[in-house]
Amino acid sequence: MLIVSLSLIACLFYSMATSHVLSRLFDKQGPNQKKTLILSTVAILTHMLVLVNSVFTHQGQDLSTVNVALLTCWVIVVSVTTVSLRFPATLLLPVVYGFAAILLLASLFIPHHIIMDTINVDIGLVLHISLSLLAYCVLIIATLYAIQFMFIDKRLKQRDLAIMTSHLPPLMQVERQLYQLLFVGTGLLTLALASGFYFLDGMFAKETIHKTILSIVGWLIYVVIAFGHRVFGWRGKPVVISIITASGVVTLGYFGSRFIQEVILGRF
Repeated sequence: MLIVSLSLIACLFYSMATSHVLSRLFDKQGPNQKKTLILSTVAILTHMLVLVNSVFTHQGQDLSTVNVALLTCWVIVVSVTTVSLRFPATLLLPVVYGFAAILLLASLFIPHHIIMDTINVDIGLVLHISLSLLAYCVLIIATLYAIQFMFIDKRLKQRDLAIMTSHLPPLMQVERQLYQLLFVGTGLLTLALASGFYFLDGMFAKETIHKTILSIVGWLIYVVIAFGHRVFGWRGKPVVISIITASGVVTLGYFGSRFIQEVILGRF
């Protein structure tokens, strides 16, 4: 009951923050930063309490797909909210807040499975998991910047006066931050894969081979994009679409397979 109440409270405040930002999306002054920060902070702290009570249970540590997704979402929300304090993120905030609200609500209806009774402290495994989570979060934020870039670029080409006078960030700033995130995320994903091959023995085991292959495919796409941008100056819509595609492949590799196994097939 506690988790249900906390989830609904977090969902409510995320929704309020989303509504506030969207209502002033094209306003010259932008959303009220203080109000947005208050609403999002309450949501983030409540979201954190949901995670603590969901993961650490009496039976053991519940590291189901739902809880991993909630943790990943929380890290992304905190990161984007922090970035918004310095740079305009008017388009990103309603996306991450809205998604967090939907995910929290959905988590109440998706069964959780206890998949670990105890957490064995294995430095190699912890390093691999930490790097993988961090890389995924950075690359998803880069994908959000890619979507933001496409939106602003399209509206500018349509000579939309509303976007020219809005609080949205300049297109060149979005593009610069997009590639910075891409380089950092690709580097972290490289380290995550390298640590997996070095510390883990089952990267190509039957149960995980699809995850490994999809992760490598996504990594290759990111590397090609990063190399092409740095050496040949690749940019624009094809690059943005490729980034979104790579993120989809990596997401499918991890969350797709686990969701099917844990929720649809009921395995854990």
